[in-house]
Amino acid sequence: MSVKLLIVHGRPQGKSLLFPDGEYLFGRGAECHIRPNSEWVSWQHCLLRVGASGASVRDLGSRNGTLINGARVRDEQPLAHGDQLQVGPLVFSVSFDTSPSVADTSNHASADTGDLPALHRLDEPTADSPTPAPQPQSVPADD
Repeated sequence: MSVKLLIVHGRPQGKSLLFPDGEYLFGRGAECHIRPNSEWVSWQHCLLRVGASGASVRDLGSRNGTLINGARVRDEQPLAHGDQLQVGPLVFSVSFDTSPSVADTSNHASADTGDLPALHRLDEPTADSPTPAPQPQSVPADD
C-alpha cells in the first residue's frame, strides 16, 4: 500500500507526493523527509507511518500541532481516504493506492536545497503522476 498526499492549500498547490511503506518525518530539520519552508512547522513536526494495513500520523510535540480534518492529533491517529492532514500552513488531501506496484523511488532530493531533479521540482508544475517522497525535500509553504 502507498499513501498519496495532494497539496490542497499551500505551495505548490496541486502537487502530490507518494509514500510507499515506511516512516516519514515532516519538519524543518535536515533529517526530515518532507521539509516545509515555514516557521509554523517545527524542526521535527510529525511522523507519517505507512504499512500494509493503512497509514497513521503522530505529532512529535510540535508547537502548532498537526491536524486531521481540523482536529488536533493526540498520540497516533489513523488516516482514512479523503482526510485532510494539516502540517503548519500546508493542507494535504489523503488517498490510498493499494496496487501492488509502487512508483519508482530512485529520485533523490538534495539535502541542502531540497530540490528534486528537474522533472520533479516542487516549485514547478509536473505531470499528473505523484512524486515519490522517501527522500528529504523542501516544500515552499505559505506563511
